[in-house]
Amino acid sequence: METASAIELVDHTVYKPGWTFTAREHTKRFESAIVVRVDYPARNSNRDQAPAGYPEEITTYAEFPLVVKDCTDEDLYAALLQVIMSIEEHEAREFLRVRPTHWAPFHPHRVDGMRRWAARNGRSDLLPDLQFGIA
Repeated sequence: METASAIELVDHTVYKPGWTFTAREHTKRFESAIVVRVDYPARNSNRDQAPAGYPEEITTYAEFPLVVKDCTDEDLYAALLQVIMSIEEHEAREFLRVRPTHWAPFHPHRVDGMRRWAARNGRSDLLPDLQFGIA
């Protein structure tokens, strides 16, 4: 697939309300690569927000590189679904907490949480957790 075609397909993707998908080419750095950015609504998941039920709404994002050279449309959509599932997993790990301290055992923004989750999934790298930010 041409990168321009992939970018257009990504830019037309729809998921949940408030989620937007944008892509940009990344070919100056890597052959046939694009970067997909997903902006999505979330709640402030800081520990101090937990007792009140996470009242603060925020917008956050994740970016993922994709090589599209040998992709079909279906392959690209499957890759986007993997991105979505990664985002949903990341958010779930932020919000899974234990009373009364509201500790988050797998928090993806804490090194201990990253390491626990990686170990449970047979990985040692923490890189997948470093693709998320606040818009």
